[in-house]
Amino acid sequence: MARVYLHIGSPKTGTTYLQDVLAKNRTTLASHGLLYPDTRYGTHFEAAIDLTEHRWGGAIKQAGGQWEHIAKAARSAPDRAVISHEVLAAATPKQVAAARESLGGGEIHIVLTARDLARQIPAEWQETVKHRGRKSFARFMRDVRKGTPATSDLWFWRVQSLPDVLTRWGQGLPPSNVHVVTVPASGSDPGLLWQRYASVLGISPELSLEPGSRANASLGIAETKVVRLLNQRLRGRGIARGVYADTVREILVHKAMAERTMSARATVAPDHRPWVNDITAQWMDWLQASGVNVVGDVNDLVPKWDDAGAWIDPDQPDDEEVIDAAIAALAELIADRGQSYRPTAMLRRGLGQLARRMRG
Repeated sequence: MARVYLHIGSPKTGTTYLQDVLAKNRTTLASHGLLYPDTRYGTHFEAAIDLTEHRWGGAIKQAGGQWEHIAKAARSAPDRAVISHEVLAAATPKQVAAARESLGGGEIHIVLTARDLARQIPAEWQETVKHRGRKSFARFMRDVRKGTPATSDLWFWRVQSLPDVLTRWGQGLPPSNVHVVTVPASGSDPGLLWQRYASVLGISPELSLEPGSRANASLGIAETKVVRLLNQRLRGRGIARGVYADTVREILVHKAMAERTMSARATVAPDHRPWVNDITAQWMDWLQASGVNVVGDVNDLVPKWDDAGAWIDPDQPDDEEVIDAAIAALAELIADRGQSYRPTAMLRRGLGQLARRMRG
């Protein structure tokens, strides 16, 4: 039976980059004993929402049977297989049991990529904004602080509470089969994360692979404000999920805004930082007592409060930077539309009529 690695998240921990490397090197990895099951879109997103029964803006309607598709491929692998998507972190105990049962009697390993909460909290807020969210950072922070991670049903804690996610997915498995891969500090070579991750999957560091290029980039606070204001204006206007994803997320966010470096990054307010430190200390104690396999530097999970100068409120970016970000986004949108511009039938008829009159 195959050994199956379930990479279950968490979101915003380099998962997009890692999945890009897996996808680009699918054939090479398979020839070296690691199967990354292919799908109609190349990713395991549909399989993940199929298993977790997450509606995801209606995408679940087309996702039926996709979990079984990749589970069948994984359990039939001649040696090893990896299934990877961050949505899996939200699975309930019942869904976890179903996932593990679907993989047959093979050896199962759980892999969680983890990043410190100082980076995760602002990153998840931005992610909600990129998915039509309208919450201010202050309100998002209030929601995160309600209750405790272990009892909260908030999406943030369902996918980010390290002990709870690993307890759900690792129940009944030997601690040696549960792996926590720490995300290196900001500014590190992204290849370091891949090296840590690859070591868990049994991929030789000597294997020549095409590097990943796609990442779920973060935004500055001015860019985030533009998208949040846009979401408020679009509310109730019936914009289809695909239209929003293609226009706002792909063109405005990933093309126009993600590469900008002008505005400050969102950071947790100083008065919330002791609480974040306390949660982190509890998690570090849990990791040490659990006996799970930590790959990388465990201190990467300790928040680094390294703001240069005074803290900047993510909800109050500089007005000029917001305007500049909005204009840059509009310019990118027009440029993108210009590249694929085709005159409408009515415009073509009008131009034809004008040309005939001029010739006459």
